[in-house]
Parts: sequence; C-alpha cells; structure tokens
Amino acid sequence: MEMIIEFLIATLIILVAIIAYRFLLRYLSKGNVDQAQFCELYSLDHEPASGEVSFYFVCPSTTHVTFHIWKADEVVLTLTDKDYEQGGHLLKFQTTELPNGTYYFGIETSKQKSQKRFTIQN
Repeated sequence: MEMIIEFLIATLIILVAIIAYRFLLRYLSKGNVDQAQFCELYSLDHEPASGEVSFYFVCPSTTHVTFHIWKADEVVLTLTDKDYEQGGHLLKFQTTELPNGTYYFGIETSKQKSQKRFTIQN
C-alpha cells in the first residue's frame, strides 16, 4: 500500500510540473515581444514584379539595416548596408538586373531577419 501511495505522489508531482511548464511557455509566447524594437518590412504592391519596384520598410529608431535579395539561401544582391533614421524608407530596384524566377527580399538588423517572397517576370 505504501508503494502505491509513493507512486501516486510521484505521478502527481510530475503532472504538476508539466502543467506549470505549459503555463510558463504560454506566458512567454503571448505577445511579450516588443514590436516597437523591430523594423517592419512590407510586401510588394504588384506580383509578379517587373520593371522598377519599390521595397518599403519602417524603422522604429535609428537602425543599421542590410537589405538583401536571395535566391534559395544564397544572397544574389545587396541593395543597402547602412544606418537608417526612424521612419519609412523606400528602396528602388530594377528587376531587369536579375533573371526571371522566384526570389526573397528582406532586411537584416542586429535584432531581426525578415524575408518576403516575390517573383520576377520581365
């Protein structure tokens, strides 16, 4: 009988630990990231892209931004690598510089890496 009670107590402790762990995970994942610390990258207006396109992003404060275009996991072009002031920024790009296909564009800062997919069809 004593052994059964010890087993039930051990099981209860394990269940309480699992429940506490799940509550902790929920607490840490619910909106606790301060979005005001990150740049926001916008999608292109027209898809597929052709001719001149404008990439738009917004920085919450002065931030060093590197803007790349990727094909698969390989950087094929770096459009900028400099500090940007708080506010919205527009980068213009001629799609004729790259062959038709699917690419990713995005920004990298010290705190984030954001990418969006786009297709070039000239």
